[in-house]
Amino acid sequence: MYFLTLRKCGLFGVCCEGIPQQVNYLIDESMASSKGSNSVINYLHHLFDNYGLGEKEAELHCDNCSGQNKNRFILWYMAWRTMHKLHSRIGLHFLIVDHTKFAPDWCFELIKQKYRRTRVSKLEDIAAVVRESTVTGVNIPQLVGLEDGKVYVKAYDWQTFLQPYFRPLQGIKNYQHFSFDSSAPGLVIARDCSDSENVTRFQLLKDPENLPPVNLPPVIQPPGLDQKRQTYLYDQIRDFCDDESKDICYPKPCVETQDRRCRGGRAKGCS
Repeated sequence: MYFLTLRKCGLFGVCCEGIPQQVNYLIDESMASSKGSNSVINYLHHLFDNYGLGEKEAELHCDNCSGQNKNRFILWYMAWRTMHKLHSRIGLHFLIVDHTKFAPDWCFELIKQKYRRTRVSKLEDIAAVVRESTVTGVNIPQLVGLEDGKVYVKAYDWQTFLQPYFRPLQGIKNYQHFSFDSSAPGLVIARDCSDSENVTRFQLLKDPENLPPVNLPPVIQPPGLDQKRQTYLYDQIRDFCDDESKDICYPKPCVETQDRRCRGGRAKGCS
């Protein structure tokens, strides 16, 4: 199995240190629309709506990954939330170089320890690993979707939705701390250090009189697995799976053209 490519499951966690509790989004490869900022925004939006505590202010701490966290779309989303008063104030902070371990890494390590001692064949097994990784219930599993294509966490096209209304902050990588306030729609206050007197105030909106709507963006359908990947999983991986999970994770591939994709496992019209 070392030389094979098993069915993949991504993990995205957000930890609320005050409780403490971490929501872990489990992303089957058929549900992975992207690994960039769109996905991060979708999971954050779902977390605020479904796991929020009714807070009006939030302080978010992230690593410096520019493709996922430290980019213009994340700033635009925070501005969108505050201008529509979904939060009255948001602080967005990025860890400094060589200090990149924080609360989510603690929760991830607990999951890893349990995972190494557990046989996993399907998504529900991974969810059980997350749930049982702590005796106090710190880790919470949240499936993004199932192997058969059922979606629990909808994906929205935030990038296309926000692009017409906002402009990028130049030199974003030079700053570590950003703040947004509902009293100043579209304005971001950026600092290189938390106690720095060098403060940059930048209006992210192209036109402060033209705010983006509060309505959610268009839904992005999950990509599913193409026929080549389905065939590989069926031929190479199925035999390593327990009998109960074989038809859930590794069903017989769809008899369709190469450019068509199943949303999950076996779809209508498949043999």
